[in-house]
Amino acid sequence: MTDDNTKLVSVFNGSPMEVEMVCQILNDNGIEASMSNQLIGTIAPHHAIAGADVFVKESDKDKALEWVKEFNNSAKA
Repeated sequence: MTDDNTKLVSVFNGSPMEVEMVCQILNDNGIEASMSNQLIGTIAPHHAIAGADVFVKESDKDKALEWVKEFNNSAKA
């Protein structure tokens, strides 16, 4: 059985810059978030078009997705 406090789930996928912004928003709002593939954008930016992810604890998923929705809405404005 998996503990919701240890299992990580992806809540956002995008460019390294977007992923860094979403991760910061989540961390600023009390949700521990981590990024995947964050180094590839600095090593080889031409390869990092999309494909980085933001991960949170499964127990924080719903709250994190609300912030991701806000981020997506503000990015479209």
